[in-house]
Amino acid sequence: MEVHFIINPKAGNGQGVIRWRHFQNQLTIPYQIHWTKYKGHSLLLAKEFAGRSTKENPVCLIAIGGDGTIHEVLNGAIHSENVYIGAISAGSGNDFARGYKAFETGEQLEQFVNTVKSTSHDCGVVNLNGRTKYFINNFGVGFDALVANTANNSPLKSTLNKWKLGKLSYPYYVIQALFSYRPFTLTVFQEERIRRYENVWFVTASNQPYFGGGMKLSPQSNTTDGRFELTVVSNLSKWKLLFLFGTVFLGKHTLLKEVEQFAATDVQLIFEDPVLVHADGETQKLTPGQNTIEISVQKNAWNLAK
Repeated sequence: MEVHFIINPKAGNGQGVIRWRHFQNQLTIPYQIHWTKYKGHSLLLAKEFAGRSTKENPVCLIAIGGDGTIHEVLNGAIHSENVYIGAISAGSGNDFARGYKAFETGEQLEQFVNTVKSTSHDCGVVNLNGRTKYFINNFGVGFDALVANTANNSPLKSTLNKWKLGKLSYPYYVIQALFSYRPFTLTVFQEERIRRYENVWFVTASNQPYFGGGMKLSPQSNTTDGRFELTVVSNLSKWKLLFLFGTVFLGKHTLLKEVEQFAATDVQLIFEDPVLVHADGETQKLTPGQNTIEISVQKNAWNLAK
């Protein structure tokens, strides 16, 4: 088995490098190291290595970084039967490690290589700006995308990362964005049912329970059940939204009447205004004129090294 470490040296303000040095001293198996140099590099590396995997020579890809690095590796290696994806958490939020499983020691990793025990998991699928994108944790539209975008580009996050407190930047920017964000109108098509929402703060499709650095947004989400949970938050005041984010760490926000959550295998979202979106915390704007997003799930789309 080929073992490739794809390391984001900027993750967690240098935590990627620190975590790798820790693991490097514990390893006795052959491996190759690849340092990412720019955004999207992890995807290209994963695609290259996955492309040469075979049944006789499987490939193990270990992402060392945050959820964004793992997101890129997934998109590069998706649907590769002989590829196993693993992670060593070194980011700010590290929601992947909460919903799936990340390696904590070199001994755990070597045990996987020797036994090749894995599990298959679902992933979400969206079409953005004419391109198919896969998400491993969640896909969001609106307020949560704005907060993720602001936090990802904030100097405060880098400062907090130095003290391993990067996830605290998310609540801070929730408060900051609260006073500038404008809710939107949303129509959701699911099979034969049409739902219409006014004053929507955000809508999120979850493949696993956690987002935003440990917030339990979707308590019932399961990565192997062939569906995702759609959460729509609408028609609530700014102050009640703050209360919602306070309860979401415990998964109690679903008791609020302004929060609707339901399971689906595919939905179509239609917006009247331009929106900002994120996939696993990686944000982008939709191209002008695109006001429809289709979200679906693919069952058993990738293999988790564990």
